[in-house]
Amino acid sequence: MARPRTAISAGSELGAKAGEIVARDGGNAVDVCLASAVMGWVAEPFFASIGGSGFIAIRTPGGPVEVVDGNLTMPLTPPDEPGQGIRRVYMDYSDGMYTGIGGGAVGVPGILAAAYRAWERHGRIEWPAILAPAIAAARDGFPFPKTSAYYLSVTWDPIWSRFESSAGIFGPEGRPLAEGEPLVQAELAEALEIIAESGPKSFYEGDLATEIEAAIQADGGFMRVEDLTRYEAVVREPIATESFGWKIQSNPPPAVGGAVLVHMLALLANAKVDDPVDRLRAIVEAQSEAVGHRQEHYKDPDTIAAGLDAAIKGVQSRAMRSPATTHASSADADGYACSLTESNGYGAGMAVHGMLLNNTLGEEELNPLGIHSLRPGSRCHSNMAPTIATGRDRVVAVGSPGADRIVGAIAQTVLRLALDGESLADAVAAPRAHVDFRHEGARLCYEPGLPGEEIPGYTLRPYDEIHMYFGGVQAASVTMDGKVDAAHDPRRSGGSLVI
Repeated sequence: MARPRTAISAGSELGAKAGEIVARDGGNAVDVCLASAVMGWVAEPFFASIGGSGFIAIRTPGGPVEVVDGNLTMPLTPPDEPGQGIRRVYMDYSDGMYTGIGGGAVGVPGILAAAYRAWERHGRIEWPAILAPAIAAARDGFPFPKTSAYYLSVTWDPIWSRFESSAGIFGPEGRPLAEGEPLVQAELAEALEIIAESGPKSFYEGDLATEIEAAIQADGGFMRVEDLTRYEAVVREPIATESFGWKIQSNPPPAVGGAVLVHMLALLANAKVDDPVDRLRAIVEAQSEAVGHRQEHYKDPDTIAAGLDAAIKGVQSRAMRSPATTHASSADADGYACSLTESNGYGAGMAVHGMLLNNTLGEEELNPLGIHSLRPGSRCHSNMAPTIATGRDRVVAVGSPGADRIVGAIAQTVLRLALDGESLADAVAAPRAHVDFRHEGARLCYEPGLPGEEIPGYTLRPYDEIHMYFGGVQAASVTMDGKVDAAHDPRRSGGSLVI
């Protein structure tokens, strides 16, 4: 029996199977990861969408890493007044919160442009093959996933029931779909077929673009076809740090997630971590300082790079919530590794030709300068941090959903790999902690197996079992001699395969 050559870990079993189909058709790790991400637009509604954003970290067989930035942007023409086209709603999610939905909440989508750019630069098979598994799943239907059913149950009234275009998909009988009920997305299948045949231009310039503009304008928004047409996915060099003998490369500014991750790992590189209490204390303190620096200095995306440089130099001299996110990681025996995180925010509530639209311009935690205060055409804030970690003679593609828990989930997984030499599966499943900063004070949340009661100065929130609150890490690796592996997080409904 031949040794497996490709590994994939995705946010759903359908995502992993889409990667398998593409791998068996001759695709490399980039093709496989892209197919899994596209399946996310279908199989993980609310957490990913063609109308959302994403970042793709790619390690090439020669060793260099690049990041394709498909983040959302502010439309070029500002609104008549801040808040135009946004309806502020309350939802019983993440201990209760407000967000903005509607046409004015939609940022210019970038994940499709990023996926196509990554495929142009590194893909091995034809573009339509990347979309084929997702098209089939959307057209034929599948049982509504558990995680999506839970999210829909708490957001149906404030978000999805308010728009006929989405209520018809997720509540055809006047109530939200329940877990296991069939989800069929015929219009989305048709849109994906158009994009498979014609490429992204049909979304950014063609009839689909016209439909998107019309829906947004009708709901009081201000994004236009011109914004879609002028959108570009940008290829960037990653930011990097060395921690415990591993090289960590992640999503660079103007996104904030990779900046906070690099800052946190730079702090941990100088910390005492041998004793379990010392390690947890170090994790808590590093997260607190890195996130605190973010809250103070990273309000304007245009200034994040300079602020990060100063922060890391200071570390070396001493010795946000968007939950609707998913991740896929892949690796192959040729040395490619791919880490892709994508998000749709909480969702604007709108569907256009079956395609859900993001609400990033209405997310209060991602707009610290104020709603609609971003410079026209500029990138929005993002917590996403797709990462390539290299050490112990292997390359690991790793990432997670989970908003402000993303950085901690990745950092704690990397520590398990770097310090303890654990397998991917053990490192991904290991217990995690997170400091939740609230107006009433900091709360230390932690899973069984961690000595949270030994860390003073926090309100304690122990969990009885591992929980989806702490992210959903997906990881895939390849050793220098071509052995591949993958693991998905048991906290969420993921899937992983080696092919």
